[in-house]
Amino acid sequence: MRWLMLGLLISLGALLLAVAGMARHIRNHRETPGGKPRSFDSAQESDLEPEP
Repeated sequence: MRWLMLGLLISLGALLLAVAGMARHIRNHRETPGGKPRSFDSAQESDLEPEP
């Protein structure tokens, strides 16, 4: 019984560590170096002026 509890606690710790790493990864990739959120529409923008 003691081994099962130890295994559960180790697994829970590993899961929490993985979730924290994923959250950090997502947060780092959502922000640009200036601290502003990255716009997904910016890839579709061009230097051309829209036609009236």
